[in-house]
Amino acid sequence: MKKLTVLITVLLLVTPLGILYYKAQVLNLSLLPQMVDDVWNFHLSVRPKGEHTSFSFPIPKSGPGIRVSDEKIRRKDLEVFIDASSDSNLATWSSREVLRTRVTYTARVDLKPLSYKKIPKDFTKTYPKGLQRYLKEPKLLPEDDEAIANLERAILEGNEDKTSLARKIFYYVEEEIQRNTSVKTIHQTLNTGKGSPLVKARLFNVMARRQEIPSRIVVMIRMPDLKQQQEGTNKLRFTFANEVFLNNKWIPVDTNRGFFGERPDDFMIVHRNFEDVEKLISKKNVSYIIQAERSRINKYNKAEFKKEVVRTDSLFSKFSLYRLPLPLQTMFTTILLIPIGTLVLSLARNLIGIPTFGIFTPVLLTLFFKETSFGFGMLFFFVVVLVGIGERYVLDKFYLLAVPRLSIILTLVIMLMIGYSFVSSDLDFMFQKHLAFFPIVIVTTNIERLSIMIAEEGIVNTLKTLLGTLIIAVLGYSLYSIPALEMFMFTNPELLLTVIGLLILIGKYKGYRLSEFLRFRDLVRQKKKQESGFDDLP
Repeated sequence: MKKLTVLITVLLLVTPLGILYYKAQVLNLSLLPQMVDDVWNFHLSVRPKGEHTSFSFPIPKSGPGIRVSDEKIRRKDLEVFIDASSDSNLATWSSREVLRTRVTYTARVDLKPLSYKKIPKDFTKTYPKGLQRYLKEPKLLPEDDEAIANLERAILEGNEDKTSLARKIFYYVEEEIQRNTSVKTIHQTLNTGKGSPLVKARLFNVMARRQEIPSRIVVMIRMPDLKQQQEGTNKLRFTFANEVFLNNKWIPVDTNRGFFGERPDDFMIVHRNFEDVEKLISKKNVSYIIQAERSRINKYNKAEFKKEVVRTDSLFSKFSLYRLPLPLQTMFTTILLIPIGTLVLSLARNLIGIPTFGIFTPVLLTLFFKETSFGFGMLFFFVVVLVGIGERYVLDKFYLLAVPRLSIILTLVIMLMIGYSFVSSDLDFMFQKHLAFFPIVIVTTNIERLSIMIAEEGIVNTLKTLLGTLIIAVLGYSLYSIPALEMFMFTNPELLLTVIGLLILIGKYKGYRLSEFLRFRDLVRQKKKQESGFDDLP
């Protein structure tokens, strides 16, 4: 290469790396926004047992650390009433006939970790009327009452503030009572030192209320971890913890997992008072299936990163894409990966020798998969191939001009989309939302290219080129399946200069392609034999 070309290429490759170093080391900027993964799709399916015309079941409600949205409750032939008068929600389904089918509830749940690191001392002596129910002590057997009184004398001094009392009770139940799901009553727990999660929550509840600390048992669900989601074992069940009222706040307490004043973001509260729903969630009265899956496993916190960029008050903050309106941000998130796709295409065509329809058809096909979905895109692509082959033989008999011919193809594509919409609607598919105008243009263009190539090079060569185009499109789509890459390019668009530098290097390559080595391997062997003189031997 000429010296000027080498200099420009080196600058294009090195400059973005220098900018990244400056951002990270001088401006102390992260190269990627912080990733969060706290948004869940929650699904609840309930069926009552026995003869009932109505039944109730708890559903999540927005509160500290939890935001519920996009709620959908199945209402077909049923009346649904939501009781939201307290700090928990209770859904009641009713019908004129006996309920024999399952009812469903779905929602989008955004969970945040809840933490109260510094809880001040609490010397409150009187509470509002609404909290009196959380001070009511349950009836215990005389021997259990005496055993708890002995415990109180052993672990409590009697002159502590209520925050200290709650902590000491928590430490005792969490450390001294071993978890054992077969122990179902407080009486057994006091005698054996073991208890189920519910019994441990009950024991803490009793001991807190005896010290005149408002306390309640909360019904929770522990969201599935990544391993459970990968294995498909995302059916969940209820678990239990506590909340105590200190300094005018409900403070989370979990004697089963060892949390005081905090609740991780993988726990979701379904109801905040177990006593109200104890009979409703009993497996004797209803059967239920609870499922949850992460809605956005790789979501990035753009809002916080924007604040981080603005705080630097540098030249980069003035030209950051995070300053753009959200619709433009979404558009550029997709567009900035197109040059990476063209880089893959250049490597495949110029170095490997994979044939494709045109230059940018694989990139357009990648965008088609991105605009729709991979499953629907592949299905529709193969349907389009069949249409392209069929229409070639049919329309050839009419001897049409190019524009009317292409217009007929466009009309056929639209008819296909209409037909698909009706079928998917009847089968309760969810792909209708993926149909859009841009894919129509891409599909129509590909059909025309396909039909022309069939006429010029035959169906065998056309299918080879079709396979190459599909391979490049799938490779390009795989790039869009890497959220970190997508976000990295959006955060650091100067890397486009590096892409240009790499494309210059590829463009200057004039050697043999890998496919040509394979195609002409027999000639290469023969040439080597001639050079070594073996052909002169008898």
